[in-house]
Amino acid sequence: MADLRTPRNKENFVIRAAKGLGYWFLGTFMSTFVCAAMIVLIRGTIMLKIFVALCTLTITMGLFFNWAHYAAKRDRNAAKFHNMEYDRYMPLKMSIAAPIVSYGMLIALYLCKLGIIPDIFNWYMWIDMWTVPFIKMFTDSTTIDGISWTGILGITFLVLLQPLTITATYLLTYNDVDVTKLVLYKNDK
Repeated sequence: MADLRTPRNKENFVIRAAKGLGYWFLGTFMSTFVCAAMIVLIRGTIMLKIFVALCTLTITMGLFFNWAHYAAKRDRNAAKFHNMEYDRYMPLKMSIAAPIVSYGMLIALYLCKLGIIPDIFNWYMWIDMWTVPFIKMFTDSTTIDGISWTGILGITFLVLLQPLTITATYLLTYNDVDVTKLVLYKNDK
Protein backbone atom coordinates (compact mmCIF):
# COMPACT_ATOMS: atom_id res chain seq x y z
CA MET A 1 0.00 0.00 0.00
CA ALA A 2 1.30 3.44 -0.88
CA ASP A 3 2.15 5.92 1.79
CA LEU A 4 -0.57 8.56 2.11
CA ARG A 5 2.08 11.25 1.78
CA THR A 6 3.23 9.87 -1.56
CA PRO A 7 3.10 12.70 -4.07
CA ARG A 8 1.02 12.42 -7.20
CA ASN A 9 3.17 14.93 -9.06
CA LYS A 10 6.82 15.89 -9.09
CA GLU A 11 8.04 18.52 -6.71
CA ASN A 12 9.03 21.69 -8.53
CA PHE A 13 12.82 21.97 -8.44
CA VAL A 14 12.69 25.71 -7.73
CA ILE A 15 10.67 25.01 -4.59
CA ARG A 16 13.05 22.20 -3.64
CA ALA A 17 16.08 24.50 -4.14
CA ALA A 18 14.38 27.22 -2.09
CA LYS A 19 13.88 24.69 0.72
CA GLY A 20 17.58 23.83 0.52
CA LEU A 21 18.54 27.50 0.73
CA GLY A 22 16.17 27.79 3.67
CA TYR A 23 17.96 24.94 5.41
CA TRP A 24 21.30 26.65 4.67
CA PHE A 25 20.00 29.89 6.17
CA LEU A 26 18.58 28.07 9.21
CA GLY A 27 21.92 26.32 9.76
CA THR A 28 23.76 29.64 9.57
CA PHE A 29 21.24 31.24 11.95
CA MET A 30 21.52 28.44 14.49
CA SER A 31 25.32 28.40 14.21
CA THR A 32 25.35 32.14 14.96
CA PHE A 33 23.95 31.49 18.42
CA VAL A 34 26.35 28.61 19.06
CA CYS A 35 29.31 30.74 17.93
CA ALA A 36 28.16 33.66 20.06
CA ALA A 37 28.28 31.37 23.08
CA MET A 38 31.78 30.31 22.06
CA ILE A 39 32.96 33.92 21.87
CA VAL A 40 31.48 34.83 25.25
CA LEU A 41 32.11 31.69 27.28
CA ILE A 42 35.08 29.75 25.96
CA ARG A 43 37.56 32.23 24.57
CA GLY A 44 40.77 30.24 25.01
CA THR A 45 39.99 26.57 25.63
CA ILE A 46 40.83 24.39 22.62
CA MET A 47 38.73 21.40 23.72
CA LEU A 48 35.62 23.53 23.97
CA LYS A 49 36.40 25.13 20.61
CA ILE A 50 36.54 21.64 19.10
CA PHE A 51 33.22 20.81 20.76
CA VAL A 52 31.58 23.96 19.36
CA ALA A 53 33.04 23.24 15.92
CA LEU A 54 31.53 19.76 16.00
CA CYS A 55 28.20 21.25 17.11
CA THR A 56 28.06 23.69 14.18
CA LEU A 57 29.13 20.94 11.78
CA THR A 58 26.38 18.66 13.12
CA ILE A 59 23.77 21.40 12.84
CA THR A 60 24.64 22.28 9.26
CA MET A 61 25.17 18.78 7.93
CA GLY A 62 22.18 17.47 9.89
CA LEU A 63 19.87 20.00 8.25
CA PHE A 64 21.19 19.09 4.81
CA PHE A 65 20.85 15.40 5.66
CA ASN A 66 17.22 15.93 6.67
CA TRP A 67 16.42 17.87 3.50
CA ALA A 68 18.06 15.34 1.17
CA HIS A 69 16.60 12.35 3.04
CA TYR A 70 13.00 13.48 2.75
CA ALA A 71 13.44 14.63 -0.85
CA ALA A 72 14.84 11.22 -1.79
CA LYS A 73 12.01 9.41 -0.01
CA ARG A 74 9.51 11.57 -1.85
CA ASP A 75 11.17 10.87 -5.21
CA ARG A 76 11.49 7.14 -4.51
CA ASN A 77 7.82 6.85 -3.56
CA ALA A 78 6.76 8.87 -6.62
CA ALA A 79 8.77 6.60 -8.90
CA LYS A 80 7.66 3.41 -7.17
CA PHE A 81 3.95 4.06 -6.68
CA HIS A 82 3.12 6.55 -9.43
CA ASN A 83 5.52 5.44 -12.17
CA MET A 84 7.19 8.83 -12.40
CA GLU A 85 10.59 8.91 -13.99
CA TYR A 86 13.71 9.15 -11.88
CA ASP A 87 15.85 12.25 -12.40
CA ARG A 88 19.35 10.83 -12.09
CA TYR A 89 20.82 14.34 -11.87
CA MET A 90 18.71 15.30 -8.87
CA PRO A 91 21.49 14.69 -6.28
CA LEU A 92 23.82 16.90 -8.31
CA LYS A 93 21.18 19.60 -8.71
CA MET A 94 20.43 19.55 -4.99
CA SER A 95 24.09 19.63 -3.99
CA ILE A 96 24.63 22.69 -6.18
CA ALA A 97 21.45 24.53 -5.19
CA ALA A 98 21.43 24.46 -1.40
CA PRO A 99 24.98 25.59 -0.55
CA ILE A 100 25.24 28.03 -3.49
CA VAL A 101 25.92 30.91 -1.10
CA SER A 102 28.81 28.98 0.43
CA TYR A 103 30.26 28.35 -3.03
CA GLY A 104 30.01 32.03 -3.93
CA MET A 105 31.66 33.08 -0.69
CA LEU A 106 34.43 30.50 -1.16
CA ILE A 107 35.18 31.84 -4.64
CA ALA A 108 35.25 35.37 -3.20
CA LEU A 109 37.60 34.15 -0.45
CA TYR A 110 40.02 32.75 -3.07
CA LEU A 111 39.86 36.01 -5.02
CA CYS A 112 40.50 37.91 -1.82
CA LYS A 113 43.51 35.75 -0.94
CA LEU A 114 44.92 36.30 -4.43
CA GLY A 115 44.52 40.06 -3.99
CA ILE A 116 42.00 40.48 -6.80
CA ILE A 117 39.25 41.84 -4.57
CA PRO A 118 39.47 43.65 -1.22
CA ASP A 119 39.61 41.76 2.08
CA ILE A 120 36.21 40.18 2.78
CA PHE A 121 37.32 37.55 5.27
CA ASN A 122 35.28 39.13 8.06
CA TRP A 123 32.18 39.05 5.84
CA TYR A 124 32.95 35.45 4.92
CA MET A 125 32.89 34.47 8.58
CA TRP A 126 29.54 36.23 9.10
CA ILE A 127 27.90 34.63 6.08
CA ASP A 128 29.30 31.10 6.55
CA MET A 129 29.06 31.19 10.33
CA TRP A 130 29.27 27.43 10.81
CA THR A 131 32.94 27.48 9.72
CA VAL A 132 33.97 30.07 12.34
CA PRO A 133 34.80 27.61 15.16
CA PHE A 134 37.11 25.69 12.81
CA ILE A 135 38.78 28.93 11.71
CA LYS A 136 39.13 30.19 15.29
CA MET A 137 41.00 27.03 16.27
CA PHE A 138 43.89 28.16 14.09
CA THR A 139 43.73 31.95 13.95
CA ASP A 140 42.12 34.82 15.81
CA SER A 141 42.62 37.17 12.88
CA THR A 142 39.66 38.56 11.00
CA THR A 143 41.71 39.52 7.95
CA ILE A 144 42.71 37.34 5.03
CA ASP A 145 46.40 37.80 5.88
CA GLY A 146 45.82 35.92 9.14
CA ILE A 147 44.99 32.67 7.35
CA SER A 148 47.39 30.62 5.26
CA TRP A 149 46.72 28.79 2.00
CA THR A 150 46.48 25.60 4.03
CA GLY A 151 43.69 27.23 6.04
CA ILE A 152 41.93 28.22 2.81
CA LEU A 153 42.14 24.60 1.65
CA GLY A 154 40.72 23.51 5.01
CA ILE A 155 37.79 25.88 4.54
CA THR A 156 37.34 24.48 1.03
CA PHE A 157 37.15 20.96 2.48
CA LEU A 158 34.49 22.11 4.96
CA VAL A 159 32.43 23.72 2.21
CA LEU A 160 32.71 20.59 0.05
CA LEU A 161 31.31 18.50 2.91
CA GLN A 162 27.94 20.07 2.16
CA PRO A 163 27.46 18.64 -1.36
CA LEU A 164 29.01 15.36 -0.25
CA THR A 165 26.45 15.04 2.55
CA ILE A 166 23.55 15.95 0.28
CA THR A 167 24.58 13.59 -2.53
CA ALA A 168 25.40 10.62 -0.29
CA THR A 169 22.19 11.02 1.71
CA TYR A 170 20.03 11.32 -1.39
CA LEU A 171 21.57 8.32 -3.15
CA LEU A 172 21.54 6.07 -0.10
CA THR A 173 17.97 6.98 0.79
CA TYR A 174 16.68 6.68 -2.77
CA ASN A 175 18.27 3.24 -3.12
CA ASP A 176 16.88 2.24 0.31
CA VAL A 177 20.30 1.51 1.81
CA ASP A 178 20.30 1.48 5.60
CA VAL A 179 23.87 2.25 6.61
CA THR A 180 23.21 1.59 10.30
CA LYS A 181 21.92 -1.89 9.55
CA LEU A 182 24.94 -2.61 7.34
CA VAL A 183 27.45 -1.46 9.94
CA LEU A 184 25.88 -2.70 13.17
CA TYR A 185 23.94 -5.76 12.05
CA LYS A 186 25.99 -7.22 9.23
CA ASN A 187 25.36 -10.88 8.51
CA ASP A 188 28.28 -13.11 9.46
CA LYS A 189 28.11 -16.19 7.27
